[in-house]
Amino acid sequence: MNLQKSLLIAIVLSLSGLVAWESYWRAKPEYYKASLEDDRYLWAKERAKVEIATKEDVIIIGSSRTGFNFNTHIWEAVQGVKPINLSTDGKPPGPFLEDIVYNTSFNGTIIVGVTSLMWFSSKDNPRWSDAKKWADHYHNQTYAQKLGYFISKPLQRNLVMLTSSELKFYNDLDLKSLINTIYFDIDGRPDYRFKLPNFSSHDEDRNLIMFPIMTANPDFAKQIQDVWNQFLPYLPDFDVVKDEIPAIINNYLIVINDFKARGGNIIFIEHYAEDEWNKHSNRMLPRKEVWDRFVAAANCPAYHFEDYEFMSKYTLPDWSHMNSEDAKSYTKDMVNQLIKDGHLTKKTN
Repeated sequence: MNLQKSLLIAIVLSLSGLVAWESYWRAKPEYYKASLEDDRYLWAKERAKVEIATKEDVIIIGSSRTGFNFNTHIWEAVQGVKPINLSTDGKPPGPFLEDIVYNTSFNGTIIVGVTSLMWFSSKDNPRWSDAKKWADHYHNQTYAQKLGYFISKPLQRNLVMLTSSELKFYNDLDLKSLINTIYFDIDGRPDYRFKLPNFSSHDEDRNLIMFPIMTANPDFAKQIQDVWNQFLPYLPDFDVVKDEIPAIINNYLIVINDFKARGGNIIFIEHYAEDEWNKHSNRMLPRKEVWDRFVAAANCPAYHFEDYEFMSKYTLPDWSHMNSEDAKSYTKDMVNQLIKDGHLTKKTN
């Protein structure tokens, strides 16, 4: 009887603790929102759609700017086609382009959102390896992994305290992140981490949606800007990396030409960033020597924010990504431009 009573008390205390913990984080809706973690499992779910995609379909790949700047719901409303969203936060899209070209028969349209620091990176970059792991996971995931993800989805959708990410944002709520925060808060322990807080949520189509606090509170946005300033000024000059660029471009040309040979179309879109970001990335990867050279060799439709007023008219809270309302307007304008130029076809019922 005493054991039963102890067990009941333990259960009540545990549930009370969890409710209190969840309530605490729910009281901070400007920083946290219950949603599926945008991990390799959710990406794989979207990637599976490529297997049945047709010539009329559109696939979007790119890094975080593409995830923030393109809204697939608006895209569908304008074109009549809902893109397959394979953009990834913090990862170069090169491995995903290779995966689509060499592991599927897809011959529709691929939209490549370009962030120069990500796109023009070599295969020995650790971020390239991280991206390839996601592509490999899609092909190698086990039934146990699929079942575990299926079971976890209802919990992730409804519990803020499960907020976490593979990118290890500074304000993640998983146990490891919390322990690390406590560890480095102890006096005398130097903390060399990039303290990048998560500043977005996402829907189940993997659209990245910037938290409203980014525009409402400049002090919060400055936390992200400060992280960018921890590495941007230290990017190497072009003279240091210029010998790597020809090989990077040539590797892409092989993949692009193989895709075009089977009837596929690729469109490149260089997203806007504020001068505080561009002055450093342009020092490393100047447009004339890198983007212009690549576009001329690839012989694909290409759009650079410097050439279109509608692409560069926005104010980016963190210098690099659009807020959710601007993303809707940007998506609408971009899709209409692509339709006008004959690179996309508006679907009519």
